[in-house]
Amino acid sequence: MRMLFVRRSKSDPSLSRHFAVSRRSFMACACASYGLGAGFFATQRAKAQETDGVSVIRDTEIEDFLRSRTQSIFTAAGIDYTRIRYYLIASDELNAWASLGLRMGLNTGLILECETPNQLFGVMAHEAGHLAAGHVMRTEEVERAARAPMAISMGLGIIAAMAGATQAGAVLMGSAQTFGTLNALKYLQSQESAADAAAMRFLEASNMSSKGLVDFFYKFRNHEIFSDAERYKFFRTHPLSRERIQVLTRAVKTLPHYEASDPPEVIAEFAIIQAKLSGFLSNPIKTYKRYPETDMSFAARYARVIADYKSSWWDKALNDLGVLIKEQENNPFLWELKGQIYFETARANLAKPAYEKALSLRPDSVLFRINLAQTLLATQDNQDVGKAVIELKTAVTKEPDSYSFHLLAQAYDTLKEPGLARLSTAESQYWAGDYQSARQTAVWSQKFLDPQSTEFRRARDIVITTSSALGVDAVEDSTSRTRSSKGEKRQK
Repeated sequence: MRMLFVRRSKSDPSLSRHFAVSRRSFMACACASYGLGAGFFATQRAKAQETDGVSVIRDTEIEDFLRSRTQSIFTAAGIDYTRIRYYLIASDELNAWASLGLRMGLNTGLILECETPNQLFGVMAHEAGHLAAGHVMRTEEVERAARAPMAISMGLGIIAAMAGATQAGAVLMGSAQTFGTLNALKYLQSQESAADAAAMRFLEASNMSSKGLVDFFYKFRNHEIFSDAERYKFFRTHPLSRERIQVLTRAVKTLPHYEASDPPEVIAEFAIIQAKLSGFLSNPIKTYKRYPETDMSFAARYARVIADYKSSWWDKALNDLGVLIKEQENNPFLWELKGQIYFETARANLAKPAYEKALSLRPDSVLFRINLAQTLLATQDNQDVGKAVIELKTAVTKEPDSYSFHLLAQAYDTLKEPGLARLSTAESQYWAGDYQSARQTAVWSQKFLDPQSTEFRRARDIVITTSSALGVDAVEDSTSRTRSSKGEKRQK
C-alpha cells in the first residue's frame, strides 16, 4: 500500500489541499493517514478519472471515541486497545474489516447507518473476533497491492497522501471494487460464526448488549437479498444466512446484558461523531436538511458549522463556531476546526494560535502537531519555520510518516540546510516505499553531511536498507563512487 495519484475534488475544492503518504510496512487495505485540521481531503482514483475517488481518513476525535468506548471489548479479546490502528474509509458502502497488525477498517457509511452506538460496537466486536482468532486476508491481489505505493487522503483532522507512483497506486485503488469494497477480505462462513460467538463474549464481558449486532444484521439482511445487495458489500465479505442470524439471536437473548442500553453520554458522543462525518462527507444541502436550524443540539450546530464552512460561508461558520467554543472552551477539536477554516482561507497567521490552542489541550496528538507545523511553514517566517522543525521532529519520532518528512524537508530547505533537506526527502521517499528514489536521495544527502554525524549514518542506513531491498551491489562502494563522481563534476 503506498501511493496513488491525487487530484483536486471537483465537487469540493476544500477536499484536496495537502498530501501525505502511508507508512512503508502497512498492508494494502490498511493504509495510514494523518490529519491536518478538520477539513476532509479526498484521494481520488488513479489518473484523471471523473468518478468519485476513495479516501482513507484519520481523525483524532473519531478515533478517541472508538478507542475509549471499545476499550473493554478489546481487553476482553486479549488485545491491547492502544495498538489498534483505525482506518476510516470515506465511502457510503457499508463495510468493515480487520487485518494483520491489529488494523481495523470502518467505512464511514457503516458508522452513519448505525442507529445506535451499540450497533457499531457490535460490528467492532465482531471484527475484534477476527483479530483475536487471527483471521486474515489471503488473496494474491492483496499481497500484490501490499507492495504497491499508496496514497492516502486527508480529512476531518487528517493528513493525506503525498504524490507519486501513480501506476503502483492504481494496483490498489484503480477500481472501487478492489479497495472500496475490500473484496479481498472473504472470510469463511465458519470464521464468521466464530467471530459472532467471540463478539457476544466480548460484549457481555464489557457489560454491553449483543442486541446491536443482531439488530444490525437484521436491518441489512434484506439489503443483502434484494436491490441494495450491491451497495452493502459488508455482506459479500461477511456472508450472512438466515440460520446464522437465528442462531445468533437465540444465543444473544440468553445473555444477562441483553436488555442493556447505551449510556446517555455515549449516545451524545456518537451523535457528534455522526454529525461530523455527515457535515464533511455530505452535500451541505443534505446536512442542513438532516440538521435543521430548529435543532439546537451541540451535534446539530457542529454539523451546520462544517456545512457553512464547506459552503464558503466562512464568517458565519466562524461566528457560530465561536459560540460553540464559548460553551466548550477546552474542546480541542473546536479549536482544530477553527484553525482549519483559517488555514483553508489563506489566513495562516490566524490559524496558528488556534492550532497552538488545540495542541496545548491535546499535547499527545501527533495529528495536531503536524497541523501546527504546516501552519508555521505557511507563515513564511523563519522563526516559525524553526518552530515547525521542532514540532515535526517530535512527530516523526512518535509516528514516522512520509508526509511529516516531506514537510520537514521543506522546512530545512527554507532554512538553507541542504543536507538535512535531502535526508528528510530520502526519509519521505523511504516511508512511501519508493526505495529507488530514497536510495539516490540519501546518497546525494551525504555530500552535504558531516561523515561523523548521526544524520550521515542515518543516510547510510537508508542506502544500505534500500540497496538490499532493491538487490543492488555493494552499498559503500556505490556511495563512495557516487559522491566522488558528483564532486568531480562540480569541480569541472
